[in-house]
Parts: sequence; structure tokens; C-alpha cells
Amino acid sequence: MKANSLLLVIVLFFFPIRLIKAQENWVLYGQSVNVGDFEGLPFRLQASVKTEIDDESASTNIGVAVYTENGVSFYKSSPPLRNTQWETHTIEGVIDTGAFRIAFGTLCRYNGKFYHDDIRIDVKTKDNQWDNIFLDDFENGNINFKQGSTSGPYGKNEKFEARIYRENTKNENNCLLISGRGVPNYGTNKIAGKYANVNEIKLYYEEYGEGHPFIVLHGNGGSIGSSSKFMPHLIDKYKVIAIDSRAQGKSTDTNAPLSYMQMASDVNVLLNHLKLDSVYVWGHSDGAIVSLILAMEYPKKIKKILAFAPNITPDSAAVYQCAIDDSKKITKESDDALTRKLNRLMIDYPNIPFSRLSEIKIPVLLMVGDRDIIKHQHTLRIFQNIPKSNLCILPGTTHSAGWEKPELFLSLMDNFFEKPFIMPDSKDWFK
Repeated sequence: MKANSLLLVIVLFFFPIRLIKAQENWVLYGQSVNVGDFEGLPFRLQASVKTEIDDESASTNIGVAVYTENGVSFYKSSPPLRNTQWETHTIEGVIDTGAFRIAFGTLCRYNGKFYHDDIRIDVKTKDNQWDNIFLDDFENGNINFKQGSTSGPYGKNEKFEARIYRENTKNENNCLLISGRGVPNYGTNKIAGKYANVNEIKLYYEEYGEGHPFIVLHGNGGSIGSSSKFMPHLIDKYKVIAIDSRAQGKSTDTNAPLSYMQMASDVNVLLNHLKLDSVYVWGHSDGAIVSLILAMEYPKKIKKILAFAPNITPDSAAVYQCAIDDSKKITKESDDALTRKLNRLMIDYPNIPFSRLSEIKIPVLLMVGDRDIIKHQHTLRIFQNIPKSNLCILPGTTHSAGWEKPELFLSLMDNFFEKPFIMPDSKDWFK
């Protein structure tokens, strides 16, 4: 299932990136303007942008969301921007009936310098004229864009800073410069990163540390960078092999539809390439689905699995309908072929019979948030059908539980992988 449909869509509301982005990798600077007097009118966000990136995956996006009393009625972001010369980028939409506010801003990832200027919101009046309702050219020397989300405690990052910069090559005007320094670059590390030829694709992975081999598998639309928050902890204990699943991160793809069986085969071929067996696996969401398939299809390779919030059917018996509807909507409406393909994966797959779970003979720690997108009854059935499994429901958490309560999550992870597996049973008290 998707890992981050919904950090940036649901809590930031205007950067529809389909994955959980580790907070260490990015920052958000936002602003908002009241639009109650402009219901039903077209609008556009424009901003001039240029970049000087230090990591090849570094980028910035501009994005905008329209708020009504019922929530966000419109959100859209630009593609990742890496242009080295000034370019003006535009996003257009309509201010829906009942709208009262537009939120807009920029999201910057990884290390580099991200320049922004002449950020404006215009509304098209009934006489087809564009009237400006917000403009910041930064000539007054003030930074009115605030770090962090306007709708929650997300998007702040001390490794980024913003300042007014005098741009000598742009008519000596001021601009907003956001700089990222010392941002963890897991997933874009040229030293640790490698490609393996796997099943007609190039599978990207990064290797760190020493010790027992430990595979990290991300969720739908994610990448190695999704687990940045946890990598230093894991690297201190294990030989970490973090993988970008096919069509995601830096791994390539074919024209064939995606499936979890294929992704598991990709991991198996990589393990053969690296001459690894008896590996530990931590899979989140889609990665958890893949981890269960690995244990069924390649049992000699896998020693223990932490599977966080997998589903083995794609229907409403397993997943809340809102998530299914969201994927269907994206599949129909997105203008990005990869986004449609990734959401089609979640609509069509997985289709694993519960009876097959009995083939998993290794210890499995099945974890889920108590308010996850995966239904508890589905998680419970998975637990009941894996012979050597423990179940953990993390309190006060969502599908992003590890990121929401990292200390608790890591302590449970360490206990599972570092200590002998046990399955105490209260019924034994009465024998």
C-alpha cells in the first residue's frame, strides 16, 4: 500500500508526492492569502526559480492548495525543478465555491541553493483581466514565507535556512535564497550507491555499515531516502542494503505493469548478485508486502522480517475505502504516467491467499499504526495465518507510525532482530 500518499498531500496539502519523505531531507516555506471574494474565478501561481544543486536528486517545487470549509478542494505542484538559470513557472486552477484561503510556497530537498523571486498570485476577473492579489519580490528585505506547514507540525528543518540574497545577474534585485547544508543524502549518495542489472532493469541500491545483512524496502512512490531518519541507527548495527524498488527512486523500469511478485524477484536476484542469504528485512507498506512474498518464494534467503502495515488483498476488506478511491482518482486524473502506474499497482495488487501465509516459517514481527490505512481486522488475519509471528499495534499513530514515534519504533525493531524470537501464550497458564 502507499507509504506516503500521505504526508505531503494530507498534511502539507499542496505537494502531491506519493511517499513519505523523511523530514531530514526536505523543508517547506509557505504563505497564504484570503480569497473569499474570488469564488469561482480562475487563479494562477507564478514564481521565478533557479537552483545550484549539490546532490543530483536535489530539487525544489512550487505548489498551491485551495482551502474550503470541507478541506482542500484543489492542490497541485510543479515537477521537481533543477534549472540553473532563472525560469518562471506557473500553476493554474480555479477558486472553488466556498473557498476562503489559498496556501502556496516551495519545498526544497537535499543539499544546494534554491533561489525564488517574484512569487505572485493573480486572479482572472470576469472581464478576462488578471488582477494581482499577492506579490512578493523581496525588495523590502523581509522574509514573509515561514518555514513549516501552515496546517501542521511538518516541513521544518534546521539544516535549511532562508535569507534575502542580492542577485547581481538579475538586474541586481533581491530574491529569496533557501540553502540546504549537511542534509542527509541517503538515496542519492554517489559513494554508497550502485546499480545491478536485474530482470531487464537497473536496480539501484546503497550499502552501508558492517554486520548482519539488513534489507530496507520502502513504500509506494518512495525511495531509499524515505528511511533517512533511521539509517544512522541501522548502519551502526548492520550491513544495510537499502533498495529503490523498480520504477521508483533511481531504479529503472520496463513497459510491463508493476507487480509485487516482480519486485520480490528483483530483490532475490540482487541478493544472488551480492551473494547474500539469511538476511533481515524491514519493509514498510509496499515494502512489507514484498518482504512477505520474499519469505514465501525464497525462504532460504530470509531470516527475519519486520513487516510494517502490509496488505495482501487490494480491496476494502484490507484497505479503507478513502485510500482506494484516492488511488482510482489519481489513476484517472494524473498527467504523470509513473504516478498512474504506481497507483494502478495498488488498485490491482496484491492478491495473496491467506492460506499461503502458512508457508512463511521464519519469525515475523507484524506492525501497524492504531489508526493506519490498513484495517486492523486484515492485519489480525495476516498475523493469525503466519505460524511464527508477533503482532504490534503502535498507539497514537498512522500509516507513518515509525516516523511519528521513532524511538518506540526503533526499540521494538531492535528487540525483535537482536533477541531470540519468542511466542508466549497466556493459554499455557491453564495447562
